[in-house]
Amino acid sequence: MASLFSKLLKRSSPLPQKWKTVAIKDTPILSIDLELTCLDTKVAKITSIAWVTGQSQSIDLSSAYYSVIRAAGDLQQSPVIHGLTARDLLAGGHIRDAVVQLQAYASSHVWLLHNASLDMQVLDRVAKNLGLAAMQIATIDTMLLELYFLNKSHTVVKQDAVTLENCRARYGLPEAPNHNALDDALATLGLGFAQWYKFDKQFTAPLADLLHTKAVKIYTIGGD
Repeated sequence: MASLFSKLLKRSSPLPQKWKTVAIKDTPILSIDLELTCLDTKVAKITSIAWVTGQSQSIDLSSAYYSVIRAAGDLQQSPVIHGLTARDLLAGGHIRDAVVQLQAYASSHVWLLHNASLDMQVLDRVAKNLGLAAMQIATIDTMLLELYFLNKSHTVVKQDAVTLENCRARYGLPEAPNHNALDDALATLGLGFAQWYKFDKQFTAPLADLLHTKAVKIYTIGGD
């Protein structure tokens, strides 16, 4: 049986036709963030999840969603980093409720994440454990897009160069609270808008033009 890692390698499948010719500025975006107990995707627990939609350089605040997710056991450094206590997490909602709501965005939006591989692997594991049908999702990774820009300018990439905070600072964006899923989802969307302006100041480039940056990938979560 193929490993989870080998299955995830299939994420490089072609961008669906529906997205290839859509201008980046006209692409409906779902900016999503997970707060996790650790960076090991095989065991990490989701402690909170949030998302917000945007399009044409505008953020739809009415679409914002945030939920603390029920979790117990070893929370590692999560209470210190994210400010969520064991009591908060025990009172949280079930991850199924959040993931089921996410299904509505699987084909209608391109998902925007900072370090997409981390969150999408965790979501894949969770969706499989919940027995949910496979969902194929087009994603843009703001971290990989920033790496593309830095490498293109022959900038020496330091270890913390592509954190969300440092990426935003590079564009003169204001400091944003971090380690809260909704704050990070909003911050990621703002960063994405700034990156797209840098990529194409005329805002006419189709989404397919981002493929060579390696920041656009297709992930399948759930299923067998």
